[in-house]
Amino acid sequence: MDTTLAITRFQATLEQQVLLAGSDPAVEAAGRALLGAAVPAVRGLVFDLAEQAAAEVRAQLPGHAVDLVLEGGEPALRVRAEDAARTAAPADEAADARVTLRLSPRLKELLEEAASYTGESLNSWLVRTLSVQTGRRHPRGRRVEGTIET
Repeated sequence: MDTTLAITRFQATLEQQVLLAGSDPAVEAAGRALLGAAVPAVRGLVFDLAEQAAAEVRAQLPGHAVDLVLEGGEPALRVRAEDAARTAAPADEAADARVTLRLSPRLKELLEEAASYTGESLNSWLVRTLSVQTGRRHPRGRRVEGTIET
C-alpha cells in the first residue's frame, strides 16, 4: 500500500485550506500546529485500516494466514497457506459426534448468512470454521490460489 501519496495529498489539502483562511499569522500558526498533529494521526489511522483489511481477508480465506508487514515503512498484506501438517485432520476421523448449541435468533441468522455466502450448509460452515479456528483443517473441496495486492 502506498500511503505516502495519500498522506501527501491530505497534507497539501490542509495547507491549501490554511492559505485560503487569509494571511492572519495566528491562523497560519494554528494550521501548522494542526497539520503537525494530524499527519502522525492519519498515519496511525492508515495502519489501523490495514489491520482491519488483514482481518477481513483472514476471515474470508480459511486455511490461510494473513500478516500485516511493513515494507519500506509502508503496510503490506502477505497471504500464505497455513502449515499443512498443523492443519491436517487425520484421514480416519469420522464426523459422527453431535453438539447442541443454544443461540439467539439473530446470531443464528448471521451464521446462516455467512454459510450461505460461501455456498455451504450451516453445519458444513460451522464444522469448517471451527476446524480452522482450532488448527485442524476440514476438507472443503474448494481451492484458493493467487496473491492479494492492495
